[in-house]
Amino acid sequence: MSDYPNKDETIGPYRGRVAGSLRSSDLLLALVRIPALINSDQGEVLTAGRNRNVKLDLVCKRKTLAVVVKAFGNPSLLRNAIARRRGSKARRTWLAAVHLTQAGVGTPEPVAFLERWVEDRLVESYMVALYQDGVSSFAEELNNLFRAEPECARFIALMQHVADNVRAMHAAGFLHNDLGNQNVLLRRTGDESWEDIQFIDLNRGRIRESLTPRERARDISRLYLPSDLLRVFKEMYYDRVPPEEFQEWERRYRARYRWHARTRKLRHPIRESRKRWAPGDPPQYPHEKDIWIWDERSGQAQTTLLSKDRKRYYPAERHWSVIASSVKALVPVLREYRKLRASAFESPVEMRGRIAMSVEVSPERFDRQLSLLAQLGAIPVSVRFYHHKSAADRETAAAAVHRLHAAGHRVSIALVQDRAAVTHPASWQAFAEDVLDRVGSIVDVVEVGHAINRVKWGIWEFAEYRDLVAAVDRLRSVYPHVTLTGPAVIDFEYPYVFAALDCLPSGVTLGALSHHLYVDRRGAPENPQGPFASLEKFALARAIARWSKRCEDRLVVSEVNWPILGTGVYSPVGSPYVSPGPRHGDPSVSEDDYADFMIRYLLIALCSGLVEQVCWWRLAAYGYGLVDDSDPDQWRERPAFRMLKTFLDWVGEATFVERLALNESDAVAFCFQREDRPRFWIAYTPGEACDVAFPEQVEGVWDAFGNPMATAPGGATVRLSGRPVYLKSSLIG
Repeated sequence: MSDYPNKDETIGPYRGRVAGSLRSSDLLLALVRIPALINSDQGEVLTAGRNRNVKLDLVCKRKTLAVVVKAFGNPSLLRNAIARRRGSKARRTWLAAVHLTQAGVGTPEPVAFLERWVEDRLVESYMVALYQDGVSSFAEELNNLFRAEPECARFIALMQHVADNVRAMHAAGFLHNDLGNQNVLLRRTGDESWEDIQFIDLNRGRIRESLTPRERARDISRLYLPSDLLRVFKEMYYDRVPPEEFQEWERRYRARYRWHARTRKLRHPIRESRKRWAPGDPPQYPHEKDIWIWDERSGQAQTTLLSKDRKRYYPAERHWSVIASSVKALVPVLREYRKLRASAFESPVEMRGRIAMSVEVSPERFDRQLSLLAQLGAIPVSVRFYHHKSAADRETAAAAVHRLHAAGHRVSIALVQDRAAVTHPASWQAFAEDVLDRVGSIVDVVEVGHAINRVKWGIWEFAEYRDLVAAVDRLRSVYPHVTLTGPAVIDFEYPYVFAALDCLPSGVTLGALSHHLYVDRRGAPENPQGPFASLEKFALARAIARWSKRCEDRLVVSEVNWPILGTGVYSPVGSPYVSPGPRHGDPSVSEDDYADFMIRYLLIALCSGLVEQVCWWRLAAYGYGLVDDSDPDQWRERPAFRMLKTFLDWVGEATFVERLALNESDAVAFCFQREDRPRFWIAYTPGEACDVAFPEQVEGVWDAFGNPMATAPGGATVRLSGRPVYLKSSLIG
């Protein structure tokens, strides 16, 4: 580290200071020539404008020294008066850079500063620092991720690095006062790593003993991130939920700066009218509606805006479509709902093919998934194709579809959009054509769109979904056997289903209503949301399918799971960043509860006769899958996988025939029969564990993993809990 003088010296016509370890006669001579050098062809302009940054090669101790010279423009009379009192911008920048360097905080290492006064008028001032090769600004890195690499883990790594270093700068007692994204330099060192952070444009800064929450808020209010990423950034900065005093001041300063930026043309009409793009200007980020980020760890698109900010961008058409469609559908759908709810569990249901599994395909993972599927039998499988992924990824997924088909699985596919699919419709059309060219001959179901009521998945209005469906429907003449399903709304938000069905292209009728029906905010599938537990939600969704003329009278749950406790950012409710401190209202469940809830969900959905098929998302995933794939070398089968294997072995070829409420408790039993074995029951209680008396003697009981269990003497009483058991009795034998 250089040593820095405390006093000015004369350097040719200038006054200034030079870093002690760099001070030499040849450098002093080079510094005197700076005005000529920066205006010659020897200088490379890095940023233009009133204050210019120019890269130069100077001679220091007979060696080349690459530096950046910041040439400050001549100040106005007011600014000149401020400079007489506080020092020139060059002097202030030097003092700030020396302070940060000595505190071990990243900034370009100061070489010298020069200023020249004529009487009381500042006529020249320069700040010289070592040139940092291979660095770019936080603004440039962020823009590159938005436009070319929208992977959430990269955003999180970049934000964490910046937050840690801003905190270190503030801990060193420095208030930047102009901490825009363009004034943070750093060097990318890997896919998800950045180093060598450098704070620049320090002339507005202040050196303090310590910074108050208000001062910290003032600095951070100049940094731009979409509002939900900004929330994460502030938690990273504090390593906890920020104090309310900081939050309040940050909101005030951000609003003030936003107003300042919006009124710039009114305050400086001439300067702004002459303004043109210049080297070093900050990049223009995509519109916040068009920012789309994928989180590979949790297998979903990532929210970038807080709810209040998302609502600012909702088009009026979105609201009116939901209201108008809901008003039209409400009465007839409720009429159908009552009939369907009363008919639940009243008719036999053949279980073959009703439980499907989703797999996520990659070359290094698929063989293991194929062997896991073999343990579950030839069940239907769903494979997703993502618009945001590469042609090579589509080729891999298509090869997997062919292998699954050859292994005896019926395969359906889902076409998943991103924001670019909406803004570049030709790209979506080409994507759909490419996928169906590869697998259209061997699949019979295509789900179009994904979670279309969540704007994080790229759809802001129903007309955008209509266009996605129309593009795929145009291919139906080539693949007439393919059934389209949708609209793939997620959660218990059925007004969006009404509006999405109403907006379908003319002449398009979906082969089934597909829906992503989660209950993970409610815990067990029997837990109600108002008057609607899972059974009632199934009945209402099926009523929509039965009433609507835009889809067949079939309901498919094409995605469901529970988030698993303790899986952090790999959980759909933990991504992309787990806030420090206790979590409140966390819907995550243990692996054991996940397994129990899954079997009970399947029994309710399928045996009720309301749902034609349930597709579980997904086979292998650390945060929510049946198999824990966190160790790439040794995957672990969770209880849910082993329980589903047992369930399919018992009921996969069976027919549901009866549901029995056991005594007056919450306990229930589902009766099945199949040709190759006696009738059997699956029983559990969603309430407290209890002993339940069956009408006749129980001949055998097996646990959820297929292991024989001891029965009470006499065999008429069975101990039931939330974990289903299998039993045979003389009643059904």
